[in-house]
Amino acid sequence: MNNIKIVLKGINEDQLKGVNFITGFRTLGEVGYIATRYIALKLGMKRVGFVLTKYLRDVTFLDEYGIATPFELFYDDKNHLLVLLSHLLPLQREANEFSETIVKWLKKLNVTNVILIGGLDKRYRTSNCNLRWLKTSKSQLNLSHPMMEKQLLMIGPLALFTIYSEIEDLPATILLPYADRDRIDPAAAAIAVEEVGRIFNIKIDVGELYEDAKKIEEELQKQLELIQKELNRNVSGRVYM
Repeated sequence: MNNIKIVLKGINEDQLKGVNFITGFRTLGEVGYIATRYIALKLGMKRVGFVLTKYLRDVTFLDEYGIATPFELFYDDKNHLLVLLSHLLPLQREANEFSETIVKWLKKLNVTNVILIGGLDKRYRTSNCNLRWLKTSKSQLNLSHPMMEKQLLMIGPLALFTIYSEIEDLPATILLPYADRDRIDPAAAAIAVEEVGRIFNIKIDVGELYEDAKKIEEELQKQLELIQKELNRNVSGRVYM
């Protein structure tokens, strides 16, 4: 029995055939999360679906577009882009099935490209480049940046998406801007967003990520601390609204 369900609203799978897919997660520097959320909001994407898990986290809040749920799908029909916005990390016990289910669903959609966004610890930077990348065997993209150095490890949901994309023969490209591991890094997210724009020939103004970096960092840090605090409370100690 599959414990991960993809629910579409106002759109069907046929309309998503051949789509370009983008996602990232709340890992190093929050780069993947900031980048995917920024792309969805900046391009005025429409929320068209949700990913439901067996142990769906009981956290929600009001975002720019309305009530936020843990895992949401946004679609831009003009550029045929689909973004998975993950406000929370999948639970570790569900991460494998979560990644496998979505990758197999993307294969059914016959996606054109999969773009995965993460971050590299800038302490390991060995050159002046600000981004490294890698790709699965089926990806036809070639970027001007140097590839990820051999033997460096990827972990977490981004690694699982990469593994399953390789196994399922999906054309996935992973963007890894150098980021600060000790704080939220909007500037690193801006580098990833700019690269997404180049890949798909879409103009995405990243000025806000640079100009409002401190504000974004403070707001997301506060949100992250509140989420972690609530999720770590036992049931009797939690605050309900």
